[in-house]
Amino acid sequence: MRIRELQKSLEEFIFVGQAHKLGVFDALNEAPENAAGIARRMRWDARAATALLDALAEMKYLKKTKGVYVVPPDVRKRLVDREGKLYEGDFWQLMYYLVNPWRTLEHVLKTGMPDKGSYKDFSMEDFIRGMDSPWKKAVTPEIVDICMKLVPRAKTAWDIGGAPGTVAREFARRGVQTLVYDLPESNGVMGQQLARIEGIRVMDGDATKTFPDGSCDIAFLGNLCHGQSPEDNRRILTMCREHLNPGGIVVIFDNLKGEDERAATLALHMITQSPGGNIYTRSEYLGWLRATGFGKLKVRKLADPAWSLVVGSR
Repeated sequence: MRIRELQKSLEEFIFVGQAHKLGVFDALNEAPENAAGIARRMRWDARAATALLDALAEMKYLKKTKGVYVVPPDVRKRLVDREGKLYEGDFWQLMYYLVNPWRTLEHVLKTGMPDKGSYKDFSMEDFIRGMDSPWKKAVTPEIVDICMKLVPRAKTAWDIGGAPGTVAREFARRGVQTLVYDLPESNGVMGQQLARIEGIRVMDGDATKTFPDGSCDIAFLGNLCHGQSPEDNRRILTMCREHLNPGGIVVIFDNLKGEDERAATLALHMITQSPGGNIYTRSEYLGWLRATGFGKLKVRKLADPAWSLVVGSR
């Protein structure tokens, strides 16, 4: 990326992200307004408000007609309509936070551990809702299609670390009784909402330590393993096998280092945020599956080039 393109992207990221967080798009979607009116409603300085709104219009995030600012339909879908499939505002706020740990790379390189001071602005709300993002919603039907083809008679699925609920909702839509199992602070964001959906139940727990009682046909690990150490991943896979019904499968949805788009870059995310996390290779995943007793190992590449499924059968 050329330096001027980088500057434009950074300006858009920072200023649009802050405008979204401050409620500019919600306010103008509710009632289009001129700069003076928005300044009064938001209790802002008029000069500063005008500068922001004009910049958002220049970047095509607002439309200005005769001095009145309106949220265009495509921006409404992306940054206002929280129930829509294209809404990305929460993911935008998550990325905005991530700048903090990304900037501590020197500390991580020297110590091998994240700088805990960079966590101060972390929002579990933004993280969990951000993971229920348009790209995840787009790839989910393909994921569940593959799972159901491998276990066509599946009646139960456990979405381990699945607090965003994206995949759980799709399993439930297909008639599979689905358990969302995640940390209490993670389930605290969307757990009540998910529990109201027919076919979904929610349970708190730490998958690196213990699993729920009972068994399932599909154990789904979505974007979970890259946040864990190799030791934790082996422990999780061991518990998956212990709780799978005969013929059941464990399904790992993640990036494969050396294969998937920007997987090596994602490793930088993990080392700056997780004490043991990393992006792992195909051979590492297959090795853990073999070591924990799984057979019929498969790797399925998804239409989105950033993601793969690694599957093992009991």
